[in-house]
Amino acid sequence: MEASPSAVDFRPPKKRVTAALFAVFGGVFGLHKFYLGYYQTGFMMLACSVVGGILTLGLGTGISLIISLIEGLIYLMDSDEAFQKTYVRSVREWF
Repeated sequence: MEASPSAVDFRPPKKRVTAALFAVFGGVFGLHKFYLGYYQTGFMMLACSVVGGILTLGLGTGISLIISLIEGLIYLMDSDEAFQKTYVRSVREWF
């Protein structure tokens, strides 16, 4: 018999395509991380893009862009069930 998740463990399902679009078009600012509920990671990407981009003349922003594009492609290549299991229920923040 499988145990039912408690209210603390419950995370509502997220749409894979929505997360991928956020990653591709707004991922440099961490929008896909915020959408998935990874607020700390989203703020890290935002800070890396803005502050890191200013301090490194765009290198920080470029790195965030590459990471978000890779994550967007990974989201699109996963099945809906695999996406839910990996990024929503298992809370895997980075590719």
